[in-house]
Amino acid sequence: MQSLQEARNYIDSFSRPSGYNTYAWNVAKRLAMEAWDCYLKGRAFRKPINYFCAEFYEMLRKPEGGYIVPEHRFRKYA
Repeated sequence: MQSLQEARNYIDSFSRPSGYNTYAWNVAKRLAMEAWDCYLKGRAFRKPINYFCAEFYEMLRKPEGGYIVPEHRFRKYA
């Protein structure tokens, strides 16, 4: 991905998981957008990442593989 619009389209392609209300899902998507913004601008993403749905972590993965935030920075969904 080369732009925030592409990142937004990618993030919006994920469906809200059951058990997540709309507010929580929007917060997760907003945090993912912030991470993509940092990644695209070459800045480190410093916010804590502790979301527990697989979809959120997939949003932080490039479509071709690999995370945009180092994996040691977040507690991964189990």
